[in-house]
Amino acid sequence: MKKRILVVDDSSLVREMYKAQLEEAGYEVQIAAEGTEAINAAFIQSPDLILLDVHMPKINGYQVCRLLKDQPATKDIPIVIMTARDAGGVVEDPKKWSFQTGADGFYGKDEGAALLPAVALYLQKNRPLAKSPSAGQAKAMSETEIMLALSELLDRQLYLDITRLKELNEMKNVFVSNVAHEFRTPVAAMQGYLENLRDGIYGPVTSEQKETMAAMLKTIRRVLRLTRDMLDISKIEAGKLELDHQDVDLAKVVREAAKTFEIEASKKRIKLVLQIPGNPVHFWGDEDRIPQVFVNLISNAIKYTPEGQTVTVRVHEEPREGATRVEVEDTGKGIPVDQREKIFDKFIRIKTEKEEGTGLGLSIAKDLVMLHGGNIWVESVSPTGSRFVVILPQKKP
Repeated sequence: MKKRILVVDDSSLVREMYKAQLEEAGYEVQIAAEGTEAINAAFIQSPDLILLDVHMPKINGYQVCRLLKDQPATKDIPIVIMTARDAGGVVEDPKKWSFQTGADGFYGKDEGAALLPAVALYLQKNRPLAKSPSAGQAKAMSETEIMLALSELLDRQLYLDITRLKELNEMKNVFVSNVAHEFRTPVAAMQGYLENLRDGIYGPVTSEQKETMAAMLKTIRRVLRLTRDMLDISKIEAGKLELDHQDVDLAKVVREAAKTFEIEASKKRIKLVLQIPGNPVHFWGDEDRIPQVFVNLISNAIKYTPEGQTVTVRVHEEPREGATRVEVEDTGKGIPVDQREKIFDKFIRIKTEKEEGTGLGLSIAKDLVMLHGGNIWVESVSPTGSRFVVILPQKKP
């Protein structure tokens, strides 16, 4: 009994050329010019092999392949995706994508003479499983029914993909958290030993050795900050960062955060201006976590402000909104409009010629502010500079 092959291609020239070659080789050949016709031919005729073009109107070959492989009546029919390797259009790598859509094989149209051996190979290796007597043949589908079936298939695939992505993301968070924990303990121990060595506990230390150890300690502290940031990111993304809410004096929090940078500011001859009320400013939040926001913002402001310039930190209440507004304003080069949203993304940092960063600080700051029910954004300051604005609720929601 002759093997029946379905050739699907929107080019009449290609269809007739392949049909002639295959019939001359002893195969029974059916042809289809587009996806809907191909699907119904597969349902009704149940061919032994389908040669399926990719680029077709309405329904492309990948969609046809996915649908046929999803239907019980056609899932075992071998499908060979056909396209020119450099055709472009649908995807950059048609061979790889063909197998991802469930195809049994790939045939490059530019391979010409290899068509018949390829067909023989796939017929031999990919014979359909025997159908049960009660299976019967599937009935033809209208274009609307086909579109609905494709839509349902896409919805199901998207659900599976999203579920898998969530699982992978959870695995990534666990991995990052474990690695960060493993890093923190030995690096902290190295810091302790190196500080003892620098302080002369193990013997006399020369000035040159102290300079070298100071550089090493700076690197170690940077690794510890990165480790801490990675742990925070993992907890936030996993929804496991627990906040201890209580009534906090936000004016005191911001004042103490600024105070930690007085020495660093003086080294750069930067004037650190504090416009903070002397009376308590109430805030409902985590007293241990919220300082991270302002430490990061003030640190960045000093980092990106040229020597001899000014950094201003303001705190003022907005009773009508039931919130407190905190501003950290620098006199640096400013942030381009197209980067103002991106800088809050993970691993994105403000680009300068001199300064480096992990790109996690602002992302963590934004997450912490949002977890507290607040908001954060950046504004341009004329003629140069940037102003980071944080809005936080004054009372328990």
